[in-house]
Amino acid sequence: MTKYLTLLMHAAILASLLATSHAVLKWVSVQAHDNYVELLLSQWKGVLLALSLYGFIFFYYIVVLRSSPVSILYPIYTGLSVLLVLLVGRFAFSEPISSAQMLGAGFILAGIVLMGGNS
Repeated sequence: MTKYLTLLMHAAILASLLATSHAVLKWVSVQAHDNYVELLLSQWKGVLLALSLYGFIFFYYIVVLRSSPVSILYPIYTGLSVLLVLLVGRFAFSEPISSAQMLGAGFILAGIVLMGGNS
């Protein structure tokens, strides 16, 4: 596997985990509650899951940075995260996607391709 494909694989894993943690927090946030303390107490498992994913992402990112240039990994990882969160919002939570968001997603995708062009 080429170095760029390995980097892309790690970026995709990181982005998938981050999008999953955002989806969990979104799900927690839409649960019925009277105040935020009640929400946290009643949905503590979801909050703990999201925080655990964040922690895992943090340590996995440190490991990946040992063999990947941050100037390429970070933009690809965050770009893929934005695209995946957009899809999660649409398909898991029925959030609409505007034409401006679609255009932005296209630019992000183009940026991801360009970031790896010389790798």
